[in-house]
Amino acid sequence: MTPRTIFAVLVLVLLVALPGARPASAQDATRVTALSAKATLTRVEQEELALALFKQMAADTSDKPDVLVTGYTTVIEKCPDTDRAHISYWRLTNVYNQAYDPPKHEEIVRILEQFLARYKTSSVVSMKKYPDQQLVFSPLRSLHNAYEALGRFDRIAAYYDTTVAGKASLGPYDTFDYASALDKVGRAKDAVTFYTQFLAATKGNDDVEFMRELATDRLAELKSRK
Repeated sequence: MTPRTIFAVLVLVLLVALPGARPASAQDATRVTALSAKATLTRVEQEELALALFKQMAADTSDKPDVLVTGYTTVIEKCPDTDRAHISYWRLTNVYNQAYDPPKHEEIVRILEQFLARYKTSSVVSMKKYPDQQLVFSPLRSLHNAYEALGRFDRIAAYYDTTVAGKASLGPYDTFDYASALDKVGRAKDAVTFYTQFLAATKGNDDVEFMRELATDRLAELKSRK
């Protein structure tokens, strides 16, 4: 699909995302203006503003991604204590990825680094890179995808360096990603270690056969350089 077609699908998803909510009204617009002008908002005011902005975006028919960018950004900045702020990071990431050609990877990095610095838990999105349910949005995975698109493998390696230093165990997918990032930044010895760990952890697992082939090939190449 073209970026424009994908954006139309995003708008359709937004239109059905507020079951039971009243359409945006002139009163909503007035409240948005008034609440947006306040320096700080109570939790109740944040919820009110976030809902009003979501209704405004759902009612917009301009087919312009900038409308969603402005709306979601306002929710993120003015309503950070609401679930809709978490939803806004998710949807704004999708807008930057799918409504622009080429995707706005720099913007994705900016907002998702902010999300991960701001929140340690979420009832809306997964804080894991590889959620147990595949369709759940992962800010961390989307951030790493943007790093990959920008060639910033050092950022991915640095994330896993910190994770491993904190004695956290890595699952097979994370182990592969760590090995691949280490490989990309020229840390061959460390890459060999984690490719080897990945292959050991996934022995006999047909679901990751393609990844195992990649790891085996890279391992052989790195070892041949010694």
